[in-house]
Formats: sequence, structure tokens, C-alpha cells
Amino acid sequence: MMNLMITENGVTFKDLEKNIYAWVCQIGRQFTQEFLERYDRLLMEDRDRKKYRNKGVRQTTVKTVYGEVTYRRTVYETVEEEGTRRFVYLLDETLELANVGLISSNMAELLVKGITELSYRECAAKVSEMTGQTISAMGVWNVIQALGEQVCEEEKELTEEYKKGHIKGEKESPVLFEETDGVYIRLQGKDRKRMGQDKAELKVGIAYSGWRKTGLDRYTLEDKVAVAGFSKAKEFHEYREAQIAQTFDLDFVEQRILNADGAAWIKMVKNKSTCFQLDPFHRNKAVREKIHHPAAQRAILELLEEEKEIEETEELIRYYENNREGLLPYQSQGLELPESPEGVEYRNMGTMENHTWSIIARRMKHGHRSFSIRGGNHLAKILAKKCSGKLYEVTERLKKPILEQEKTELICEEILTAAKAPRKEGKGYDYPAIGHVVGLEGKIQGDRKWLLHLAGY
Repeated sequence: MMNLMITENGVTFKDLEKNIYAWVCQIGRQFTQEFLERYDRLLMEDRDRKKYRNKGVRQTTVKTVYGEVTYRRTVYETVEEEGTRRFVYLLDETLELANVGLISSNMAELLVKGITELSYRECAAKVSEMTGQTISAMGVWNVIQALGEQVCEEEKELTEEYKKGHIKGEKESPVLFEETDGVYIRLQGKDRKRMGQDKAELKVGIAYSGWRKTGLDRYTLEDKVAVAGFSKAKEFHEYREAQIAQTFDLDFVEQRILNADGAAWIKMVKNKSTCFQLDPFHRNKAVREKIHHPAAQRAILELLEEEKEIEETEELIRYYENNREGLLPYQSQGLELPESPEGVEYRNMGTMENHTWSIIARRMKHGHRSFSIRGGNHLAKILAKKCSGKLYEVTERLKKPILEQEKTELICEEILTAAKAPRKEGKGYDYPAIGHVVGLEGKIQGDRKWLLHLAGY
């Protein structure tokens, strides 16, 4: 049959692929175990023996993209300056595995990318299927909360540095376009009871330097920055401004244009250099909600386009009165905008509704999903990082530990050399177990036989 790719053993290509994948993952796990244990021994030999007292070895397991790796590492006792005793694992501290639990940085990146599109349960199932191991929905949740907490801490540090005047971006744009909105997210039990409400407003904001044409009638926002989170208005605006300042050189900005729905908390950010524009979607939505006659709706909308005053219902008038300065689009407010950078255009604003959906609502609002304030806040910030093209920043700190190149090369060479060496020498002396690679030794039969043959052994 056509689907029998390995005719000799009657194995389909699908089965072959699964077997090779499982075999390679097994070799990878064994190699990682030996590498970590050898590196731990080098750390033990190089340690300050007066400071770190060897207290034996302990076993642990780390989740990697090719499965769970169980290994043994040395635990040490050390005395702090104030006299308190502490037990440490030099290997774990070198790898900084304690940041998000015993999860490798590659595994963490896989979970972060998955969680921006899938629910915790779906992400756990998909990653388990891809990596040949089992991780629960709660396991994924724990990793995301740990990473989200790090993002929140980084936000606080960035805000404080901005307040001190230490943050200055490299992008130079004479005009800065800004849009802000809120989306209500369903709360989980404890927070719903504590706050006395079923939903809470999650604030979302974006900033960009203009529009770049990418195709026929297609444009993309240039230098887009996105922020989101459950927070008070003052706190949100402070971080929002700090994040903008990290990307843009605000001393270079001559004109800022704010597009929003007119909510009081949003207009708090407005200053003398800011031109406010009432969001076209919300402006027109108010007409449709308050004026029920279709012909009247069309007439009012046409009048708005012709910049004439409207006298209709009290609520509609009040809404427009509160946002009178923003009824006209920014192009009709008499602004003399500086020339746009090469390749960038200034177009009609009003992308916030779409961004609110694509950043937050698509992942968090629908499907009867609900969140705690803490969990929802962490996920929102990760989603905003993705929108800004900075999803890598979520796990960036996990990559900082650098294993010494000399030690790494030495250990890898030893493991590979040991894997090729004969197991017995002289009068039957058996080498220690350390130095073998599972899959390259043992009785060769069944799947292993033809897998080794395909690999050239």
C-alpha cells in the first residue's frame, strides 16, 4: 500500500516519525542529565570550600522541550552575614531555574507563545503533545503567573526610572498618535465577591508614529507600542508614558494626538501638546444608541461629517458637549503637523476598537472565560508584549545565565567521547555508568535496530 513507507517491517512514515522523535528525545534527556551532573561536579570543585559545605546530593526534575530530565546535584550549607544558615544548590542558582520553577527557558517560551492563543487547558494539552511529556493546565498557569510577576516588577522599575528622567527612546517622530480604551473582563469568584461586581475594566493603550503602506489599500502602524492591565488610571498612565518613552525620544515629538471615547480617566493624560479626538466608532455609536429613527441617524452622521452642531436628545448632547473639542477629526482642528518621516503617512485614527479585540478580548473576553485580577493582569501584560512585538521580553531574564564556554565544551567532548568508547577494558573492568548515551548501546533489536541503521551506525 502507498502509506506503507517502511515495507520491511510494515511501518508507516507516521509511526517512523514518532519513533525517531521519541528516540531523539530520549537521547537528549540522557545527554542533558549527564551534562548537568558533570557541570555540578565542576562547580563543586571550583567552589569556595570555606563558604559552601558539601551536604550531599539531592535529586530533582526539570521540564524541557524534549521531556522531563531527572538529575542529581549537590546541596551546600552556607552561613549568611547575619549568622543565619541557608542551604543552596549552586547548579540551580547558576541556571536560575528557581525563577519559574524547574522549567527550562525554551520550555517557558513555548508556554508563553501558546498561552497567547490558547486557554491554559488547551495550551497544556498541545505542549504535552509536542514535547512528549505531561504538563497540567495548573502547571502552565503557575509558569505564566511567575513570568507575569516578573513583567510587573519590570514595569515598576521602568516607571521609576522614567520619573527620574533616565528613560529616553531612540525613535524620533515629530507626531505621536495615541489611542486608549477599556474592556470589561469577567471576574472569578473570589475577586467578584471582594469587589462586589461581576466584571472589572482592563485598560488598554497603544501609541505609534504613523502608518506605513504595505500593499494595495493595506497599511500597518509604525513603531507600535501596546500596554494593558488592571490598574488605577494614574498608575496606568505613568507606566504607559514610561513605555512610550522607552521607544520614542519624547523631546523630538512636536505634536501628540489622542484618540479615545471621552472617558474621564483617559483624558487625564491630555496636556497642552495633546490634540484630543473623539473616537469615530464611539461618536457614531452614541448616535445609533440615542437616535432610533434611521433617517435621523443618517442625517446626524452626515451633519457631523459637515462639522455642524447637533441638537437632539439630552444624553447625546451631554456626551458631545463633554467632548466638544474632540468632535472633529484631528485633520480638521487646524493643526500644522510637521512633515512625516519618509515612508510614513498620517491617516484617520480609530484603530483602538480593533486593537482592544485583538490584544485582549479575543483571548480573554469570550468563551465564558473568567479571571482573577492577578491572573488576568499578568496575562494582559503578556498579550500587550506580543502586540508590541516584544513577546521575547517576557522570558528574556531567563536567558541571562551563561554557562562557561570552556566548561561546556569540555563536558560535551567528554560525554560524546565516552559514548563512542568501548565499555570494557583489560580484564573486564567496567566503566562507570556516567558517560553513556541511551540509544547508542545495549541490545540492538526492533525499532532501535532500524533507527540506528538509518542514523548510519
